[in-house]
Amino acid sequence: MKDLSCEKVLMAMMATADGETAELSLEEIREHSSACKDCRDEAVRIQPLIDMLRQATRAEQNVDLWPAVSSRLERQAPRMSWKPYAFVAVLLFAYKLIEMLPDEELGWAIKLVPLIIFGALLVFLKENPFKINSELVLEK
Repeated sequence: MKDLSCEKVLMAMMATADGETAELSLEEIREHSSACKDCRDEAVRIQPLIDMLRQATRAEQNVDLWPAVSSRLERQAPRMSWKPYAFVAVLLFAYKLIEMLPDEELGWAIKLVPLIIFGALLVFLKENPFKINSELVLEK
């Protein structure tokens, strides 16, 4: 007989009761339980629970919730247009091209252009991306 720890045997008992594959075989569990009073007592103690769980049935719902969730999302979330972002991307690309043209350093003033463009985008969109939307209701 292998020298098995009580913890391994108890875990194997619970796995077997749950219908899972245990590390130990049923024969190894029985051998250890016949020699160990603590494991035998624990098996007797959890047997009513195992019997109750085997009799229980699991209720399964075959309901597709996505249409309801999708419609609520569409009602709550405003549609954002991609055009302002494309405009800003073109501006930033043009800025990078212009920045690469001159041989002399244009200084810190030219480095403010992306910040100004981003600020203009926020004003144009009238949206603060860092604001937490407290009006969003997840459940009713």
